[in-house]
Amino acid sequence: MVNPAERRKELLDSIMREAVYEGAVAVLIKHGLDGTTMDRVAAAAGITKGSLYNHFRGKQELLEFVHERLVAPVRQAMDEIVKNEQTAAEKLTLISRRWREYLVQHGAVFQFLINDRAAKGLLRDSEQTSRASGIRQIATVIRQGIDEGAFRPVDPIAAAEMFVSASIGMVEQEFAAGRTRTADEAVDALMAVFLHGLVAR
Repeated sequence: MVNPAERRKELLDSIMREAVYEGAVAVLIKHGLDGTTMDRVAAAAGITKGSLYNHFRGKQELLEFVHERLVAPVRQAMDEIVKNEQTAAEKLTLISRRWREYLVQHGAVFQFLINDRAAKGLLRDSEQTSRASGIRQIATVIRQGIDEGAFRPVDPIAAAEMFVSASIGMVEQEFAAGRTRTADEAVDALMAVFLHGLVAR
């Protein structure tokens, strides 16, 4: 059983890490990775630089923390959707919608992570790990669709790779063009191809 002192320490640590996340996001969006310093993040988080260094050795660890904190809710939502009782088509649609809604909600930080070359370089391994996790989850849904007889017997991994790549590619192109689709527009466009195909019937 956790004693009260340990519980208070855990609570304070959780509050501090949330403050660091919010502070780091604000600094990264405003100054970019090159202009982000531990001093600026500590000031934005309302803590001392020493306290920040107690948890993060430098900008790379801080950036990885921000990335993990950002993608964790998406990964959890996907896990819950994959395990529910819906059809595979319904799950793919819902996963796409949840991702898009989350993207709109956190658009500024996603735009930073996608557009800042220095950040992309430092996060290459973390992003590959996140993408691989998403591919596995989508592949599970596609296998379900094949078992249901709703999907053709395609390679689930290859199809999942294309689905994830298309989802991310749409976002990258939208940020580059300066126009982000609404969740409805993005989901309808993606599902029109992945669930119904290009060939007229």
